[in-house]
Amino acid sequence: MVRVHVNDSRWWQNASFALPLLVSVVSLLVGVVFQRAEGIGFGLFAAAVTLIMVPVVLLTWRSTATAIVLTKHGASALHLGRMLHHVDWRDLQRIERVEYLGNTRYKLVHGDTEFLTVEGEIEDAAGLVETAFALSGVARQSDGAPGAPGA
Repeated sequence: MVRVHVNDSRWWQNASFALPLLVSVVSLLVGVVFQRAEGIGFGLFAAAVTLIMVPVVLLTWRSTATAIVLTKHGASALHLGRMLHHVDWRDLQRIERVEYLGNTRYKLVHGDTEFLTVEGEIEDAAGLVETAFALSGVARQSDGAPGAPGA
């Protein structure tokens, strides 16, 4: 084992759950305190959205890496100790940097459609990518990855 990179976030921190929960609590409080039916109604609606989102968030959370382990031979994404994805350095083709809605994530691509995703929530994601370049020997591309030309 070379390094372990941890994701300290939890399922309840997912915006699809946390935001409707916050909205429901605030709306219900405002509705009750000021005796406004609109506030209570909107709070109940937001509470229903929150309840509907719980299984969705829990299902997507199961496929979120809580740790990425780098070894001399490859990288493994784990969720609470369960293997989600593995890539051997010898199979790694490239490392891509992807920007989406202000979030940066990296893809360790090892097939036509296969890749291990390094989410921005993983501690020291840029350091993980640097170590992956060093361990794999993959050449840097000018795709914005750390240390790439133009990055």
